[in-house]
Amino acid sequence: MAELQMLLEEEIPGGRRALFDSYTNLERVAEYCETNYIQSADKQRALEETKAYTTQSLASVAYLINTLANNVLQMLDIQASQLRRMESSINHISQTVDIHKEKVARREIGILTTNKNTSRTHKIIAPANLERPVRYIRKPIDYTILDDIGHGVKVGDIVKTAKLQILCLLFPLPFLLEPCNSLNLISEDI
Repeated sequence: MAELQMLLEEEIPGGRRALFDSYTNLERVAEYCETNYIQSADKQRALEETKAYTTQSLASVAYLINTLANNVLQMLDIQASQLRRMESSINHISQTVDIHKEKVARREIGILTTNKNTSRTHKIIAPANLERPVRYIRKPIDYTILDDIGHGVKVGDIVKTAKLQILCLLFPLPFLLEPCNSLNLISEDI
């Protein structure tokens, strides 16, 4: 901070004053060189002296401009670093505020919630009066109980089908046509 203050209050204004002073000095040197060249009997020596003054004056002005430009760049660098520090502190404050807002919001959400009441009772309740279990009675397995279910062919069915086929062929009566058609037993030539 002290370096920036020194640049702003002393070095940069001093560099500007030095440039303005060199401007007036350059005018005086130009007048001197002009009158010296006009009044001098040795024009070559006057020209060489004018070249030397011009070179020295331009070098002096270039040095002053370089010094002033370096001071301005240094001032800008210091201000940029100060801005970065300020931006960092502002971001830190902003994050702190955001964290506080989130804490407050979570607290408000917590106020709106309710606790779940859990009862510590048994889920399965045994009956008050026990029923007597029924006594097991063993029954033998009947393997023929499922014989009439499904698409299987039984021996007894073959005999019935043959008898029905003979009846359909011998007596083509209208009341017998339905069972014969369902069995596909009536031929086309009858």
